[in-house]
Formats: sequence, C-alpha cells, structure tokens
Amino acid sequence: MGKFATLREKLLKIGARIVETASRIRLALASACPQAELFRRLAGALQPAGP
Repeated sequence: MGKFATLREKLLKIGARIVETASRIRLALASACPQAELFRRLAGALQPAGP
C-alpha cells in the first residue's frame, strides 16, 4: 500500500485521476500533461504478454 500511496501523491502533482477497481488501476491524465506519452509507454511495457 505504501508504494501505491507514493504513486498517488506524485500523480496528483501532475493532475491525474486514479480509478482503482478489483482487477486494474486506471489513470486519467490531464490533457496538458507533459509526461502523458511516457506514461503510455510505461503502461504498454507493463502489460502482461499474451497467452
């Protein structure tokens, strides 16, 4: 939980909204977020490989 809280604090500083469900965490970034492309690439890299 500590790491998630730290991530939440950092994302709040750039104007992101975090939606947490049972199976996933979704981030809604502000349209003017300068790091939006970086977050997209990170999310793609963290996706599990297909079956």
